[in-house]
Amino acid sequence: MRKQILGMFLGIVLVLLLIGCASNKTPPLKGGYQSEPVEGYIVQMTFQPEDHSFVEYIDNREVDIGTYEKLENGVYKINGDIQEFEITLNNDNSFDVIVKKLNGGNPIKLKNIDDVPTYIGTKFDDADEYKSLME
Repeated sequence: MRKQILGMFLGIVLVLLLIGCASNKTPPLKGGYQSEPVEGYIVQMTFQPEDHSFVEYIDNREVDIGTYEKLENGVYKINGDIQEFEITLNNDNSFDVIVKKLNGGNPIKLKNIDDVPTYIGTKFDDADEYKSLME
């Protein structure tokens, strides 16, 4: 009887340890990420893990495109046509980016909205105005 109780106790402890360790794992960088509105703009990024490519959008206008590479657990280097920077993916599958002319140059949080990358193919006549927010 004692062996059964001890066995059940050890089993429960092992399961709790496994669950606790699994919840601290950083998710992979993939799919679509989006901010809340910031000064009337929404920042979006999409990541394709198969070829390590990304596209950044502001209000559905493409403002940067390029590749990314994993540096260490949760840290990625973004290599775009317009800018290069690092992001740290949080356990809640979010990260911060800086768009120089938005939010006073302070970080903007992007949260994962889908694991499948979504691309916006519409060409806008005012895309250069949105790209200027990055400079």
